[in-house]
Amino acid sequence: MLVLSLFNVEDNLSAQNHTNHWYFGEKAGLLFDLQNDPQVLTNGAMIAPSACATISDKDGNLLFYTNGTNVWNRNHRIMQNGVLTGTLGMGGPIITEPPVLLNTIIIPITDSVGMYYIFTITTADGLRYSIVDMGSDGGLGGVVLKNEALLNRPDVGKLTAVHHADGKSIWLLTTRKNQNDEFTSFYAYKIEENGDIESPVITDGLGYKGLQVGQMKFSPNGQKIACANYRPESLSDHLTVFDFNPENGVVSSKRDFLTSFTFFEIVSAYGVEFSNDSKYLYASLVRQGMFGDPPDEIKKNLLYQYDIANMNPQQYSTSLHEENNGFAAGNLQLAKNGKIYRALTISENIGTSFLGQVNHPEILGVRANYEHNSVNLVSGKSRLGLPTFIQSYFRTRIIAENVCIGEPIPMSVDTYGEITEAQWDFGDGNTSNDITPQHIYAAPGNYEVQVTITVNNCPITVAKDIRVYRIPSLIEDQELVQCDVDTDGISLFNLNTIRDKITDSLFNEDLLFFESRENAELNIQSISNPESYTNTEPNQEIFVRVTNENGCFEITSFVVSAVFIDLGDIADMYACDDSNIASEDGLGIFSIGFKKEDIRNEFNLDASTSLKYYPTLNDALTQSNEIRERFFTSETTTIWVRAQEEDLACSGISSINLIVNPFPKIDIENEYLICKNQPIVLSGDITNDRYEWINGASGEIISTQRELSLSEVGAYQHIAYKFENGIECSNSKGFIINRTERPSFTRIGVNKLFKNSHVIEIEIDGSSSYEFSMDNITYFEGQGSYSFENIPAGKHTIYVRDVNQCEPTVEEDVYILGYPSFFTPNNDGVNDFWTVLGLPENELESIIIKIYDRFGKLISYLNETNNYSWDGTYNGNLVPQNDYWYEAIFKDGSIDRGHFTLKR
Repeated sequence: MLVLSLFNVEDNLSAQNHTNHWYFGEKAGLLFDLQNDPQVLTNGAMIAPSACATISDKDGNLLFYTNGTNVWNRNHRIMQNGVLTGTLGMGGPIITEPPVLLNTIIIPITDSVGMYYIFTITTADGLRYSIVDMGSDGGLGGVVLKNEALLNRPDVGKLTAVHHADGKSIWLLTTRKNQNDEFTSFYAYKIEENGDIESPVITDGLGYKGLQVGQMKFSPNGQKIACANYRPESLSDHLTVFDFNPENGVVSSKRDFLTSFTFFEIVSAYGVEFSNDSKYLYASLVRQGMFGDPPDEIKKNLLYQYDIANMNPQQYSTSLHEENNGFAAGNLQLAKNGKIYRALTISENIGTSFLGQVNHPEILGVRANYEHNSVNLVSGKSRLGLPTFIQSYFRTRIIAENVCIGEPIPMSVDTYGEITEAQWDFGDGNTSNDITPQHIYAAPGNYEVQVTITVNNCPITVAKDIRVYRIPSLIEDQELVQCDVDTDGISLFNLNTIRDKITDSLFNEDLLFFESRENAELNIQSISNPESYTNTEPNQEIFVRVTNENGCFEITSFVVSAVFIDLGDIADMYACDDSNIASEDGLGIFSIGFKKEDIRNEFNLDASTSLKYYPTLNDALTQSNEIRERFFTSETTTIWVRAQEEDLACSGISSINLIVNPFPKIDIENEYLICKNQPIVLSGDITNDRYEWINGASGEIISTQRELSLSEVGAYQHIAYKFENGIECSNSKGFIINRTERPSFTRIGVNKLFKNSHVIEIEIDGSSSYEFSMDNITYFEGQGSYSFENIPAGKHTIYVRDVNQCEPTVEEDVYILGYPSFFTPNNDGVNDFWTVLGLPENELESIIIKIYDRFGKLISYLNETNNYSWDGTYNGNLVPQNDYWYEAIFKDGSIDRGHFTLKR
């Protein structure tokens, strides 16, 4: 244990004021006042590529700042003995950019006025400390002890601090590699109020593969530790969270967080920070590329939020920012205004002029509201680092919720130590000295609550905005009057229609209805069907709980009354089946909008009485599903009309029958064919009252008789009229008169399927329906084309006629060239001759056909003398049964050769 004997005078520090000044990067600076946005400072003298620390006094005045190599006083000059690389009492060189510094932090010695530790970690010397006495150099401070070894090893890495559970002493936490250089241990040093540094609490065996590069942070409540390990070539171990016991300094419960949800994608973490309520973790990351591939030339810079209470990897992270800008991942740091700031830098040595900020880190998801390039550092530049502070400084916050007017608000302060005094200002002129007061606001509005608490004799001031919501303003003693259909005082009510009588519908409030005030106050057993509620007794009192968008409610009651009023019988309405909708669908169009005036006159209703239509009696009673159309399309049905006064009272309900007259019947075809010059005779349906026959070309009415004879080709229309239920309805249908045409062949094609089997394809030109045949006996219907299959070689005749046989049949011969595969010349009249098939005689004359025996001897010519056939003889003698060969030479020089069999 290290024991320091210094001054025993208590320091009145305001813990959060310690964090008022930030100096970092390339002469960049910020000043935080209360919980406002920071003021940019341009007077800094320090260049800190990464690690740096700043400290202010109890009033928020700057004391000094350091990059771990040099220490600058409040005048931005090197402090007395402030060159930490030199020996005590020696000036030494002023090194503005430490090349190997890993981390640094400033920790006050609580019981000694103006005494501070500066802890540094370098790659060569491990964890060391120096001491600053602000009483030196006329109050500008001086380094009175330099570079004392605390953990003298080269593999020490990260550094963070938080208050002990006693709220007075402080835990300083660092990491170092184990002897096997594989896993990392945690060293927790307890720094007592008098400055004594106890022997470290060492936690090992967690299987943690930590690195020196990357931030480590305590959560402000001291119960969690987050470690970022910058591994640009590894798939895992980038971001890890542990539990920490602020009582005994033990680290436990290692939990790795995913930085990528894409297989084999490398996303490295560098900066980490917690929200001030310690619920959410933030990490700055860089996408390096895919594992095994060359690194991305322009890397993607990312900022993630993690819900550390959520154990589902698919749900616990939210991307707040992604940009392919090639930037490095920088540090994150919580500030006293509750926002988290993000260092933005191209590399360790090339900075930018901006910081990013998370405006509401305590809110889950994108509503945390990250702003990129939100803070312009003017002449300063951001590098990798931001100032390091004791994390519990940022824990102090007011715990209070927004409420409805009239509700007491419990208020408390969450902080790192025991609160001995509190001075509250509720922002409405009222104050309190209670540690945990309750306050009731007299009016709705926004209030800034401010409290100054005392912890360890140190005053800390924090503020929070509280919103007090209005409650609904309701109109009492209202009545909902419904029509009663049977005089028993019981009816069906749509309780929701009371809204306009008790509140303003523009407020978008929720209404729940109850049968007792007690249930309304307890919000139990609400009426489950308010849109169709049947009262249980006449003039029943109903209680309504009205809740606004902020969850504030008010309760009032109203009476539901059922009054019998006989509106009277309303005459039926009739309409024709409307052919503009769909032919004979039973739908008609009723002009119910104009019917309202007839009803008003018939029953002597005032102009102020509204009339509304509904599809059912229940709909009319509950005022649901109103029919708003002036022209209502419907089949034959019954609808209901409700008369209602200006005060929403029902003045009567009655039904109206809507009756659709059926279409006048028309029974004619779409087309007729004049066959053999016989005229077409058409008749209108005998049940209709009037008839019109119209020439479609001229629009002229050519007849008004029931029957009509037509012999001219053209388009015509028939209109039928029928008078029914006081209105005349019509129906119409167009039709065509055509004359059959004799077809003509446009193409006859022959395709060979296989040996001596063919398909004949026929196409014709004509306007009728036709049928096809090859024997003039059996016909097949085929519109404008047809095909016959499995047709042998030879001569064939194709016959075509219209299906009504109004025109003469047309025919055409088809020749299919073929060579028989055998013949049997035995004079039985069947296959006695071998000849070429499928050619007419005049074409056979133009072909030279020769027959040879199997030795190539010419046996016969086919010519006109032998009728272009061979009888199986040679020079009058029978030739033997055998295979013979033919050769057919055509006029164009093409030759067919093949063989056939002579059978005896």
